[in-house]
Amino acid sequence: MKTAARLLFAIAVLLGLALGGPARALDPARTIPQFKHTSWTAEDGAPTNIWALAQSADGYLWLGAASGLYRFDGVTFEAIPLADDHYSHSHHINALLVTRSGELWAGYRRGGVAIFRDGKLREFPQAGSEGILTMTEDQDGAVWAAFSTPKHNLARFVGGKQQDVDASWNLPEGYIMDLRVTRDGTLWVAIDGSLSFLRRGARRFERTDVVMGAGAGLTEDAGGRLWVSDSLGARPLPNVAKGETARRGAPAGYIVSDSARYARILFDRDGSLWGTTFSTGAFRVAKPDVAFATNERTSRPRAETYEAKDGLSSNKAVPILEDHEGNIWIGTSAGLDRLRTANVVVEPGIARSSRFGYMQFVDRDGAIWTADSDTVYRASPGQAPRMIRDRLDNPTALCQDKAGAMWLGANNSLTRLGGRPRTVKPPVARDDPYSGCVVDDRGDLWLALFATGYGRLDARGRWTVFPPLAPELVHSNITIDRQGRLLLPTPRTLSRVAADGAVQTLRPSPKLAVGGLRAIYQGPKDLLIGCEFGLLRLTGDRFQALQVARFPWAKGVQGVVQTPNGETWILGALGVVQIRTKDLARAFDDPARPLNYRLFDLRDGLPGPPQQNGVRDVVMGGDGRIWILTLEGVAWIDPAHIARNALPPPVSIRSLTVDGRVYRDPRDLTLPKGASKLQIDYTALSLGIPERVRFRYRLEGVDKDWVDVGGRRQAFYTNLKPGRYRFQVVAANNDGVWNDQGAALAIEIPPTFIQTNLFRALCILALIGLLWGLYALRLRQVSDRIHGRLQVRMAERERIARELHDTLLQGIQGLMLRLQSVVDQIPADLPARQALEGALDRADDVIVEGRDRVKSLRADKAGDLHDILAELVERLGLEPAIKVRMVVEGTPRRLHPLVREEIELIASEALFNAQRHAQARAVEIDVGYGRGALNVRFRDDGVGLDQAVLDSGGREGHFGLTGMGERARKIQAEFEIRSRPGAGAEIELTIPAGVAYLSLGRRAWPFAARRALTSER
Repeated sequence: MKTAARLLFAIAVLLGLALGGPARALDPARTIPQFKHTSWTAEDGAPTNIWALAQSADGYLWLGAASGLYRFDGVTFEAIPLADDHYSHSHHINALLVTRSGELWAGYRRGGVAIFRDGKLREFPQAGSEGILTMTEDQDGAVWAAFSTPKHNLARFVGGKQQDVDASWNLPEGYIMDLRVTRDGTLWVAIDGSLSFLRRGARRFERTDVVMGAGAGLTEDAGGRLWVSDSLGARPLPNVAKGETARRGAPAGYIVSDSARYARILFDRDGSLWGTTFSTGAFRVAKPDVAFATNERTSRPRAETYEAKDGLSSNKAVPILEDHEGNIWIGTSAGLDRLRTANVVVEPGIARSSRFGYMQFVDRDGAIWTADSDTVYRASPGQAPRMIRDRLDNPTALCQDKAGAMWLGANNSLTRLGGRPRTVKPPVARDDPYSGCVVDDRGDLWLALFATGYGRLDARGRWTVFPPLAPELVHSNITIDRQGRLLLPTPRTLSRVAADGAVQTLRPSPKLAVGGLRAIYQGPKDLLIGCEFGLLRLTGDRFQALQVARFPWAKGVQGVVQTPNGETWILGALGVVQIRTKDLARAFDDPARPLNYRLFDLRDGLPGPPQQNGVRDVVMGGDGRIWILTLEGVAWIDPAHIARNALPPPVSIRSLTVDGRVYRDPRDLTLPKGASKLQIDYTALSLGIPERVRFRYRLEGVDKDWVDVGGRRQAFYTNLKPGRYRFQVVAANNDGVWNDQGAALAIEIPPTFIQTNLFRALCILALIGLLWGLYALRLRQVSDRIHGRLQVRMAERERIARELHDTLLQGIQGLMLRLQSVVDQIPADLPARQALEGALDRADDVIVEGRDRVKSLRADKAGDLHDILAELVERLGLEPAIKVRMVVEGTPRRLHPLVREEIELIASEALFNAQRHAQARAVEIDVGYGRGALNVRFRDDGVGLDQAVLDSGGREGHFGLTGMGERARKIQAEFEIRSRPGAGAEIELTIPAGVAYLSLGRRAWPFAARRALTSER
């Protein structure tokens, strides 16, 4: 996967170079100050004392510094420690090398080699203790390292082992300054003023007679020729390996620095030679001439230099590198510097400082006239500016008359340049300024006189002064529209003065909300007016506006120009905007529609913010270049040579942070259990303008669509559930070229025990158990309440039984004894005796019946229910007329006395009905001792009951069925009658176990009491 990614990136690099390489290279026709320079120092987080630079295949820029190894993505400097954070020698890195396999090798000044592989930096165990000066890789994959000792000065690493170069290799002793492997496989070694080489596959170095100066650095040009830069200069070397003879005498070359100590050089993709000297900063030879450097000449040209006085972070510069996008990087003792193509080019031929700002004008030949505080310049199409006049006192006006002569306003006068010189005095006091020189169709010259009004100079040299159109109006500039009318702008109005003197004043509606008027431009069709908070278009007498709220680039517009090829260039507070003219026209007609544009700002080389004059701050020269006036100098843009970055940016996920733990360069990860908060840091390796890189990301499983985050390089996620996720991030470079493949990271978050399905199931079971426990507790409470009530009823019945026995029955018995004594005294033959004896016999029956009732009140009848029911059948005398069958299911249990009594009474009524009303021939009694309930069923084969009787609950005037139901409810029983005419009847009684039985096991009572709770409610 890693190899495939490198291959794809290499293809993208080649495609980007093929499509956009020439535009991205540093144009040899420009000077170094015309490139965009950026520096990073310690205040920006950059390391100091940078000694080595390299770029890996993934696009990272690597820095070897005295404080260790760093990588840079264009925004963030990231220190890379050793995997075990244990340094055998020192932090100081002298050399960096990216091998063909993609590994990064780092050589330490105090000895040792470390390799960055699979996201970790580890020391090479076989490396010696000698300091490393430089390293290179040959075409066979061997890494050559130059040591800091003069005797043991070179070794190579092959197959994970170090092989020292001893005397048998014929390499001279001395300090090696640089190593270089040329495309033919030859290894070149610069040693203390001499040069040696080793042919590919050979085991013995060959020495040359080439003279070398101090601090030699080697490189190879596009033609395969070896070049050197040292204290003697920068020059090509004869290829002695192919038989070329070294020239005797002092070598000629480009003058670089005679104090070079540690030079490094390279050829960029355009063939320019770049280098450093560790003493005078950096240098460049834009178009190196091989013929010049190899011929005897006394006059040697000096290379163009770029030093601290020009902006370089320090003159002590060593490493230099060209990255994949064509940017030049320089490491110095103070930090890191970058030079890249600037689409906005600062014009070095015009002073960068002007006390009163600049003015410019385009003449009929397309030449640009520019005036600063004391000098006037003219730049013909395609040429650099040249000075026309100096020692001026604040030029304030530039224009061209009908004859083609230029007029310059300065030193309180107007001077015609070219042809027959002429100087006139404006009709103002010396301290009263003027500006805005224009010439109308008649050839009259007009000036804006500020508070004085405006004036006209006719062909006869006569001045006519016109007062302000209103006392409060101040004219700061002046121009002519397509109809030849004079345009006089003020901060709030625009006045048009016709040839006949008629004045029309227009005022934009406050509803347009564009603020004060700043700049006026007469386009091919319409008049465009730059304002504080927008851009106005005037068509006839109608104003239309593009407001800042919808178009941010329209803030503080200071200048507008439209080109013949259909482009509009606008200078505003944010920079210079390039828009297609037809798109701009459509935006005025429909401000809600999207408008594509390109912004050029400080990152593109714009030297500073726009000045506030609003007098032709943007113009187009005859060669098509757009000239721009700023507070910090004059610049131009060449629309035909705008650099575009066609290289999709490589995307990398730098780190993932979870609960304070950082995973650097993560691949597929399984995070700790319970992780829920993630911070993902990512980057895109577009090093040209990284501030304009844009990102989109999504986390599959969380984000439904891509999240557009602009330039933010972090993603945050919280409250993530356990599972598998896939994070994807894509990026676009500064020119909107997207890398749609991007980078991806698979993440797995294992669940903790409390997040597993098992735990959830246990929680559900526990909850069910808790609810069941509460429910069972409630049932027990209800059951206990019912039993309590039964006990109270039992106690009351026993009390009544005692009272009846101790009072009524005893009293009746005593009364009968007294009557018996009286009866005994009456003769036997008297009728009264016979009547009294009959009454006494009846009283005995009453006493027996009363005792039976007392006995029933005490409910002390023993026996099982089925035995009691059998006794009841016998007492009622059902058999043999009715065949009675009894079925008992389950283990008999003791019943509560009151329950048993009520069942007996219900059974008595049921059997009586079967005998008396149903005309039954057979009755079946089922008694079921269930764990949850006691079930008693009476089934006969009689005539059955009518449906009307079942629906009403009994016959009118009969209360047997009603009484049975009432008795059932007393013991919390379910009572049900089922019958059909001619099919017999069935009466079923179901009593909860917790109510029916005297003793009940724990397993049965909650279920048994359920019905009791239902009845209770």
